[in-house]
Amino acid sequence: MNNGSEARSDLDASDFGLGGFMSSVGKKVVSVLVVDGDHRFLDSIRSAPVFHQPGWVVRIAPSADAAESAVKEARADVFVVGGSLPDSDAVSLLKKLKELSPNSLRFLLYSDAEKDVLSKTQGLTHRKIQKPATAGELSLAIRQVLVTHLRIRRPEVASIVRDTKQLHVNTQPMQELLRTAEDPECELEDLARIVSQHPTAVATILQVVNTAFYGTLGDVDTIEEALQILGMDFVRNLAITELAKKQLRLSPGLHELANAILQHSIETSQYGLRMKSMVKNVRLIQQLSSIALLHDLGKLVLLASKGNDYADLMGQSVDSNTPCWMLERENYGCDHAAVGGFLFAMWGLPEVIVRSVTWHHQPEKVAEDGFCSTSLLHFANYAAHCNSGVSCYCGDRLNEELAERLGLSPEFAYEFE
Repeated sequence: MNNGSEARSDLDASDFGLGGFMSSVGKKVVSVLVVDGDHRFLDSIRSAPVFHQPGWVVRIAPSADAAESAVKEARADVFVVGGSLPDSDAVSLLKKLKELSPNSLRFLLYSDAEKDVLSKTQGLTHRKIQKPATAGELSLAIRQVLVTHLRIRRPEVASIVRDTKQLHVNTQPMQELLRTAEDPECELEDLARIVSQHPTAVATILQVVNTAFYGTLGDVDTIEEALQILGMDFVRNLAITELAKKQLRLSPGLHELANAILQHSIETSQYGLRMKSMVKNVRLIQQLSSIALLHDLGKLVLLASKGNDYADLMGQSVDSNTPCWMLERENYGCDHAAVGGFLFAMWGLPEVIVRSVTWHHQPEKVAEDGFCSTSLLHFANYAAHCNSGVSCYCGDRLNEELAERLGLSPEFAYEFE
């Protein structure tokens, strides 16, 4: 299944309230409404054992009119909208469902023949799933998005992001950069033009691409060349981190900490690439490498929001040998991973980024049967801490049970060439 999200550059922190599905989840019941014109697909959902387990209430609707009637009868926490509807197109229905229930989660099911609809669903969906999709795959996708939004919609998280208005995307030029994340027609030249407007981002990208790790001879001097070597997702995410750091306007005393955080993110990305010796899925490794650049951006937000208090907390994590994210939860009621996930959801970055960043310290919450972006980010982050280290805070501990289940040795972090 191909998953994604849409650019939501018009949103701010107030769009992620605690209404809607939160109340029903508190009662451990999730109401799902599946709308599709394919009657055989609806029958497969209706009869699927996974949706007859405790905690699920699943209704089906074969048309837009039936869906609207169902919503008026009883609230739905999750909408799953497919195509071939007799009385509406998927985009129009998603708009209507968002009006009727703005805090519910919305999924789009699409086929190869319906890919043209993807660019029209900006701000309408939380995840896109390519058909054919089984009931088990749909159930897993709903669970992953649901638990992620339960984590990032906590009021403690929202209040921290609201404190950092510099990162709200109503400001140019972050808007323009973020729009490229889900633009299927964005070309290399388009991204190069956008990134080139930001000298600090250009300097960081060229510094990274000219390191020995990427096999260059130190003679890469244009963004276009860097894009060819590093890839569009990598360059975009590195530019986002650098631009975010600039927009946060941290006090001079915190810049050293911010630079250490960003350096660790680059090292995590590099260890992600090194994991290709253990994971043969090339696309997954490339995805990991780019997501890793963003995984600790929540730490920069906490630096901007909490200032020296957070700097002291980082030092306490070293003194007590306690992972920093655990102390964050004790002191702030949330951690940097959730803060980053909330920010990326607000920015409209792909759902896989939101999920992976939110759970990179607890990958078992959304892990799949095999390697996935979240579990790999956890492993790459751990490997980077083991081999490169960060002196200003204590890194994460390995989830040994998950590593063993996926066939990794507890010592895997020290086995890279």
